[in-house]
Amino acid sequence: MTLKDYIKKVGEKELAKELGVSVNTIKSWRYGLRQPSVKQAKNLIAMTGRALDWENIFGPVKVTKEPVILEHAN
Repeated sequence: MTLKDYIKKVGEKELAKELGVSVNTIKSWRYGLRQPSVKQAKNLIAMTGRALDWENIFGPVKVTKEPVILEHAN
């Protein structure tokens, strides 16, 4: 289930009330104009019993073929 599907299922007004945000915020998520904050995403994951996860909310994670090497500053 995607975030868009979840919003359709629950309803914009109900979800806005549960998360303490405006209906316009929920609409912006539904239509892909904005994304939830990390805190809001964690709340969504918890309230759905993990029916939603990071990829359902933010989209698929793209994996690069080459590993990323981070250099540590001394």
